[in-house]
Amino acid sequence: MTRKSILLILTSFVLAAGLLAAGGAAPARGGEKTLDTYVGQLVFQDQTITQATAKKLHRRMDLQRASQLVLWSLPAVSLYQLHQMFLHELKADPRQPVIGLFEGYDAVYPFLTANATTPYTVSVLDLKQTGPVVVEIPAGEVYGVANDAWQQPIKEIGSGRAERLLFLGPGQKAPQDFKGEVIPSPTYMMMYFYRVLGTGPEAKALKTAVKAYRLDQAARPPQTKYVKYQPRAGAEVVLNTPPAGMAYWKLVNDYVQQEPLAGRDRFFYAWLTTLGIAKGQPFQPSAYQKEVLQEGLTVGMAMAQATAFNKRFPSARYMGDSGWEDVMAGMDPRIDLPDRSMFDERASYTFEAVTTSQGMTKREEGKGSAYLGTYYDSQGNALMGGHTYRLHLEPDPPAANFWSVTVYDIANRLLIRNKIRRSDLSSRMRGLKKNADGSVDLYFGPQAPPGEESNWVQTNPGESFFIYLRLYGPLKPFIEQKWPMNRVERIK
Repeated sequence: MTRKSILLILTSFVLAAGLLAAGGAAPARGGEKTLDTYVGQLVFQDQTITQATAKKLHRRMDLQRASQLVLWSLPAVSLYQLHQMFLHELKADPRQPVIGLFEGYDAVYPFLTANATTPYTVSVLDLKQTGPVVVEIPAGEVYGVANDAWQQPIKEIGSGRAERLLFLGPGQKAPQDFKGEVIPSPTYMMMYFYRVLGTGPEAKALKTAVKAYRLDQAARPPQTKYVKYQPRAGAEVVLNTPPAGMAYWKLVNDYVQQEPLAGRDRFFYAWLTTLGIAKGQPFQPSAYQKEVLQEGLTVGMAMAQATAFNKRFPSARYMGDSGWEDVMAGMDPRIDLPDRSMFDERASYTFEAVTTSQGMTKREEGKGSAYLGTYYDSQGNALMGGHTYRLHLEPDPPAANFWSVTVYDIANRLLIRNKIRRSDLSSRMRGLKKNADGSVDLYFGPQAPPGEESNWVQTNPGESFFIYLRLYGPLKPFIEQKWPMNRVERIK
């Protein structure tokens, strides 16, 4: 072997070692080089990527984009699905304002993380079909919020004074002589809901004292239509839970076709276009696009659950290591902040809940409500319906009004369905057992521990679940994180 040949071999080894140190690239057959990356091996011919690797990367980009589009679209899909549920369950005419009355275990079931202890009075409007809508709020303790399709508050309801509101969709105009508050919505799809505080005949009358009618009927307003939702046994129930499969992407397409493009979303629309969703075009995805959309949805929903059940926001963990998280952590009901637009925070909240308001994020003693969630037991394992668990609530829960603990299934994020037809326990319940020091032990499992039936919620084997603690009128010990919360313990 000549001196020149030896030098060439040594030089080749040095170059190969340098490539590996720089990024994992190494020579392959026929002048090809491979680079090990988080997406697997990338193959180059000299410095040019191979066509096979380019195809692989295009698919990976499409999958990544589809998954991120799920996180982006969750708030709007959830509200569009809420409209579908509202129309189906109330048999409502989409061209007319209708107010639904939802109260009790069965009636509130279709809503994401609904509370069975308080009634819901809800209206979902498509302003493109109804035109502008007038809503008259009577004086009294009527509290609620109106949200646009992105679940941003466009009107907080609760001044205590009588109010006359006019909701306008994009491009819709108010008459110059309108007497009341004009509220433009950036989207045609919107909803509002309210609760009446207090009890007795006056509160009962207030519940159905709100008036709603189309602006073109303002000269002679028709009687407001209220529908009390009473699900029929065996009837198909449409849920607020975002659907699986192409039904999810159809709702995304419905949004794109109906609503104006928000400036913040231009890049997302570019991604949608490559996946078969484009404004003014029919939704007819190819076989490849369907495959990518389905895989992206599966991973995207898992990502959404990760952001919701393992929050990374600095304010998420209550008392650091209590095992409980603030459901509204990091959430500003507005999307667009001075320095950025909300993304992970919106996906986290709207994966497990629906509607936002400023009142839900404020921490003013004795007012509003606070929500803590727990998704794992004291050992860090999922709360699984085949096991039995205990939650020890310390004395004096810091709630000016009342507290409640509610169990939800993971699959749908809805009230758990069980044979005892009860999903929650609260300080309002008769028969709830307290310990001598005022603390309370609550139980969750397929069967109640002996003697604990009054403090027990039944779970279902094979179905994991999560738990919310609600404090109505949270007090200073909660706001200052001085009232201790305990982890849920598996007892058998």
